[in-house]
Amino acid sequence: MYRWLRNLHLGVGLFFAIFLVAFGLSAVQMAYRLPGPNSTETTSTIEVPPGYQVNPRAFAWWLMDHHGLRGDLAEVKTEGAIVSLTITRTGTIHRVEYDSRTGSAHVTTTSRNTLGLLNRIHHASGIAHDYWAVNGWGWVLLTTSCALLVLAITGIVMWFKRHEDRVLGAMVTTIGLSWGVTLLVLMRTR
Repeated sequence: MYRWLRNLHLGVGLFFAIFLVAFGLSAVQMAYRLPGPNSTETTSTIEVPPGYQVNPRAFAWWLMDHHGLRGDLAEVKTEGAIVSLTITRTGTIHRVEYDSRTGSAHVTTTSRNTLGLLNRIHHASGIAHDYWAVNGWGWVLLTTSCALLVLAITGIVMWFKRHEDRVLGAMVTTIGLSWGVTLLVLMRTR
C-alpha cells in the first residue's frame, strides 16, 4: 500500500505542478505588486445593421459571431439611444457603446500581457460562463483543488507509515508554515 500511495502522490504532484506554479506566480505578482501587468488599448468603429438596438444580448452575439469578440457578456446598460455593454474574458475586455442614431458601435479593447493574464486567471471562478475557455479554466481549478487534497491526504498517510521520516516531515511542515505566516505578515504590513 505504501508503494501505491507514493506513486499516486508523485503522479498527482507532477501532473498538477504547472498549475500550482502558475497560481503561485500570480499570487506573488499580486502580493508584492511586481511591475509587469501592462495593458494595451485599441479602439475601432463597427457599422451595425438595423435591428440590433432592440436586444443588447442579440447585439453582443452578433459582435461575437461577425467581429471575433469573445468572452462573457456583462454590464449591459441602455441610456436613451446608447447601449453600453462589456464583453470580458481572461486577459481581454471589450467595452462597446452602440449609438442607434448613427448606427455604429465604438469598441474599446483592453488586452493584458502575460503577467496581467496570470493575474486575471487567479481571480477566475466558476464553471457557468458563456465563454468556454473560462469554463475550462474553472474545471482545471476544480481538479487542481482536488489534487491538492489528494496530495495532503497521501502525504499524511505516508508520513505516519514511515516513522523515521517524521522528523524530516515535521521540519518541512514547520519551515513551510513559518514561510507562509511570514509572507502573510509582510503582505499585511506593507
